[in-house]
Amino acid sequence: MNYKKNISQKKAWYIVFISSLMGCSISAAFPQFSMTVTTLAQETGLSEEFLLTGDTIKSASIVLAMLCSGFIYKKFGAKITFIFALVCNTIPQFLLPFISSASIFMALKIIQGFASVIFPVFLLIIIDAISEKQSGLATAIFNGIFYSGGGIGGTLAGFFIAKHGWISSYFSLGIIAVVIGVIWLLTVKDTSKASVSAEKKLDNASGGISPLQLLKMPVVWLLIISFISTTFVIQAITVDLPLFSQWLGYDDITTGKLSTAVTIGLLTACLVSGRISDIVALRMSNKAKARILVMAIGPIIIAISSLLLIFADLSSFSLFYFAAFLFSFGGSWGFGTFYSILPEIFDDDTLPIVTGFVGGVGDLGMPAAPLLVGVIFGAKGMWHLGWAACIVIAILSLSACLMLYRKNH
Repeated sequence: MNYKKNISQKKAWYIVFISSLMGCSISAAFPQFSMTVTTLAQETGLSEEFLLTGDTIKSASIVLAMLCSGFIYKKFGAKITFIFALVCNTIPQFLLPFISSASIFMALKIIQGFASVIFPVFLLIIIDAISEKQSGLATAIFNGIFYSGGGIGGTLAGFFIAKHGWISSYFSLGIIAVVIGVIWLLTVKDTSKASVSAEKKLDNASGGISPLQLLKMPVVWLLIISFISTTFVIQAITVDLPLFSQWLGYDDITTGKLSTAVTIGLLTACLVSGRISDIVALRMSNKAKARILVMAIGPIIIAISSLLLIFADLSSFSLFYFAAFLFSFGGSWGFGTFYSILPEIFDDDTLPIVTGFVGGVGDLGMPAAPLLVGVIFGAKGMWHLGWAACIVIAILSLSACLMLYRKNH
């Protein structure tokens, strides 16, 4: 794409910022919903288990949306894709507090999950606009702010619930998303029709790739496995940590304060890993290999922090706060470098399809996390097994990173 030739880097960084804020408003709905589950169950008559399963279904919908994203973007462009995503996010947000029908509730959750169709589009626009030397930092900032909604949503929900009641938490986040969405539509240029230069970067990843060819590429599946611990842990921290906190006996206000640890961990890890990724990539001849090496640090931190959640005395809020920060830090580390690896491997024509596919399948960790950690283990009080599952998945991702590193020799 040639958009970066026609745009100042000041404007490019504005695109990073406004797209990040929009993403943040989308992801904020996860912890906000978790914090209202008990009240929502009482008001609607639906069980808490069913409501939590709704978030698992929503996560599955996110995966499907990501898989379709590249094709939708290529056919309709960024603006239409964005409007579709905004509607999918906000309409359910305004309706969910008043729905007592199980089927309608689940349908709204599925619709809300499709808001994530815009995620790969944001990344493509950012990569297209930003300087190549800063692509790691730019995608890191985007991912950090996007997923920090997992902490910010909990903090805002705790505030609005305490001050104005539980329903206000739904409306406040919905209104914020609409305002940011309108600003994005008015100020960000649709780059989907920009000319494409198909420079080949990997022998088996040429332009015009078919879905079947994509499925047969080992590098694609290694990328997915290397990424899945990131999506699994981030979903566990945003959806299940508020529930874990309440299970430990902490109230809504304290749980909201705990969410600041998640936000700080998300942002800090993304910024640090993204910057390190850019620095290492500039100093190594194989940039893909350099960024993969940096990404491998994340699963190690996930394993260490999971052990802390299992064995530490979390009745101490300060220790719990640190454990939540470290867990969030390790989980979001991959966001700071993963998406900057893809342009080093795939050409511009293939990149939209690969970004959606790899991100979508990699996001299978999202529906798996609340189901495994929160419903199967957490609901039965066996949280230690849920955090142990995070260790197992972290080991799988680390192994995939090491295989990718060797493959790129």
